[in-house]
Amino acid sequence: MSLNKLFIDFNSYFASVEQQIKPELRNKPVGVVPVMADTTCCIAASYEAKALGIKTGTMVSEAKKLCPNIKLVEADHRTYIQYHQRLVKKIEECLPVDKVCSIDEMVCSLIGKERIRENSIGIAKYIKKKIKDDVGEYLRCSIGIGPNQFLAKIGTNMQKPDGLVVIDDDDLPGCLYKLKFSAVYGIGRRMEL
Repeated sequence: MSLNKLFIDFNSYFASVEQQIKPELRNKPVGVVPVMADTTCCIAASYEAKALGIKTGTMVSEAKKLCPNIKLVEADHRTYIQYHQRLVKKIEECLPVDKVCSIDEMVCSLIGKERIRENSIGIAKYIKKKIKDDVGEYLRCSIGIGPNQFLAKIGTNMQKPDGLVVIDDDDLPGCLYKLKFSAVYGIGRRMEL
């Protein structure tokens, strides 16, 4: 097998966009909500909020108990789409985007010399630099590189935030043994039981 795919997963995307455009939210626990109400849930959480136990799906009332000083922000999907478009354009300056999997995930194919481990790592680092320099330093991503989309996606879950993981023949199957089931794309919390 050779390295064929590079998968990009933007970390805490909605919260990261909010931290990028609103400096007062940077390095603070942020919860993005659909409406300002204690009866709704966080649809995204910054890494500072995640460190306190707040994650996607946490009720706002519970988030406030876990972190009384959490900054709640009403979702601005138009802005998230605009940033997504800027990110795709910036990535395409480095590699063509084969497929957009969601607003915060995309996959690119590696061809020719791009498949050499050192070259693919160089491309991934260049993508991260272009995003930081040209779109914003708070829009961090985890990049996985692997022989197929599935393994490249798993690579993005192995090192967050702002990770870069290569899975190739020499890493398999050993690198997969230490993963929790929920780190495998397609396995949800209910399936873990």
